[in-house]
Amino acid sequence: MTATALVTALAALLLAAAPFPAPRLAPVTERTKSDAGVVVSVDAAKGEVVLKAAAGLLTVKAGAEVQVFDAAGKPAGAPTSLAPGQKIRVWYVVENGARAVEIAAE
Repeated sequence: MTATALVTALAALLLAAAPFPAPRLAPVTERTKSDAGVVVSVDAAKGEVVLKAAAGLLTVKAGAEVQVFDAAGKPAGAPTSLAPGQKIRVWYVVENGARAVEIAAE
Protein backbone atom coordinates (compact mmCIF):
# COMPACT_ATOMS: atom_id res chain seq x y z
CA MET A 1 0.00 0.00 0.00
CA THR A 2 1.36 3.39 -0.93
CA ALA A 3 1.70 6.18 1.60
CA THR A 4 -1.07 8.13 -0.12
CA ALA A 5 -3.43 5.14 -0.02
CA LEU A 6 -2.61 4.58 3.66
CA VAL A 7 -3.33 8.22 4.53
CA THR A 8 -6.59 8.07 2.56
CA ALA A 9 -7.66 4.87 4.33
CA LEU A 10 -6.84 6.31 7.76
CA ALA A 11 -8.74 9.51 6.99
CA ALA A 12 -11.79 7.49 5.92
CA LEU A 13 -11.68 5.50 9.17
CA LEU A 14 -11.47 8.66 11.26
CA LEU A 15 -14.37 10.27 9.43
CA ALA A 16 -16.51 7.13 9.78
CA ALA A 17 -15.95 6.86 13.55
CA ALA A 18 -18.70 8.11 15.84
CA PRO A 19 -17.90 11.41 17.57
CA PHE A 20 -18.70 9.84 20.95
CA PRO A 21 -17.97 6.61 22.85
CA ALA A 22 -20.08 3.65 21.76
CA PRO A 23 -22.91 2.46 24.03
CA ARG A 24 -22.66 -1.04 25.55
CA LEU A 25 -25.81 -2.55 24.00
CA ALA A 26 -27.72 -0.03 21.92
CA PRO A 27 -26.99 -0.06 18.20
CA VAL A 28 -25.35 3.06 16.79
CA THR A 29 -26.96 4.47 13.66
CA GLU A 30 -26.54 7.70 11.75
CA ARG A 31 -29.36 9.08 13.95
CA THR A 32 -27.71 8.23 17.30
CA LYS A 33 -26.61 11.20 19.40
CA SER A 34 -24.82 11.29 22.76
CA ASP A 35 -24.28 13.84 25.49
CA ALA A 36 -22.67 13.73 28.92
CA GLY A 37 -23.53 15.83 31.91
CA VAL A 38 -25.17 15.92 35.31
CA VAL A 39 -28.68 14.70 36.15
CA VAL A 40 -30.90 17.65 37.09
CA SER A 41 -34.09 15.65 37.66
CA VAL A 42 -35.81 12.34 37.00
CA ASP A 43 -39.59 12.29 36.52
CA ALA A 44 -40.78 8.68 36.72
CA ALA A 45 -44.41 9.65 35.99
CA LYS A 46 -43.44 11.35 32.71
CA GLY A 47 -40.60 8.93 31.96
CA GLU A 48 -38.12 11.80 31.56
CA VAL A 49 -34.57 12.59 32.63
CA VAL A 50 -33.28 16.17 32.53
CA LEU A 51 -29.53 16.45 32.02
CA LYS A 52 -27.31 19.54 32.27
CA ALA A 53 -24.95 19.06 29.32
CA ALA A 54 -22.28 21.36 27.90
CA ALA A 55 -24.79 22.91 25.47
CA GLY A 56 -27.48 23.42 28.15
CA LEU A 57 -30.41 21.44 29.51
CA LEU A 58 -31.42 18.30 27.64
CA THR A 59 -34.68 16.47 28.38
CA VAL A 60 -34.83 12.86 27.19
CA LYS A 61 -37.71 10.44 27.30
CA ALA A 62 -36.39 7.49 29.30
CA GLY A 63 -38.93 4.82 30.17
CA ALA A 64 -38.37 1.68 32.22
CA GLU A 65 -37.15 -0.18 29.09
CA VAL A 66 -34.00 2.00 28.89
CA GLN A 67 -30.99 0.20 30.37
CA VAL A 68 -28.82 2.12 32.82
CA PHE A 69 -25.24 0.97 33.47
CA ASP A 70 -23.19 1.87 36.55
CA ALA A 71 -19.67 3.31 36.36
CA ALA A 72 -18.23 -0.23 36.32
CA GLY A 73 -20.34 -1.12 33.27
CA LYS A 74 -22.77 -3.39 35.12
CA PRO A 75 -26.55 -3.15 34.63
CA ALA A 76 -28.01 -0.76 37.21
CA GLY A 77 -31.72 -0.92 36.42
CA ALA A 78 -34.06 1.68 35.00
CA PRO A 79 -33.66 5.46 34.72
CA THR A 80 -35.56 5.86 38.00
CA SER A 81 -32.34 4.64 39.69
CA LEU A 82 -30.60 7.90 38.66
CA ALA A 83 -30.22 10.72 41.19
CA PRO A 84 -29.82 14.48 40.80
CA GLY A 85 -26.15 15.45 40.71
CA GLN A 86 -25.08 12.11 39.22
CA LYS A 87 -22.74 12.30 36.19
CA ILE A 88 -24.05 10.31 33.22
CA ARG A 89 -23.73 9.83 29.47
CA VAL A 90 -26.94 9.30 27.52
CA TRP A 91 -27.29 7.93 24.00
CA TYR A 92 -30.50 8.98 22.26
CA VAL A 93 -32.30 9.45 18.97
CA VAL A 94 -34.44 12.43 18.05
CA GLU A 95 -38.02 11.29 17.37
CA ASN A 96 -40.67 13.74 18.58
CA GLY A 97 -38.08 14.94 21.06
CA ALA A 98 -35.04 13.09 22.37
CA ARG A 99 -35.64 9.40 23.21
CA ALA A 100 -32.95 7.66 25.28
CA VAL A 101 -31.69 4.27 24.10
CA GLU A 102 -29.04 3.76 26.81
CA ILE A 103 -27.63 5.57 29.84
CA ALA A 104 -24.31 5.07 31.64
CA ALA A 105 -23.08 6.54 34.91
CA GLU A 106 -19.64 8.12 34.71
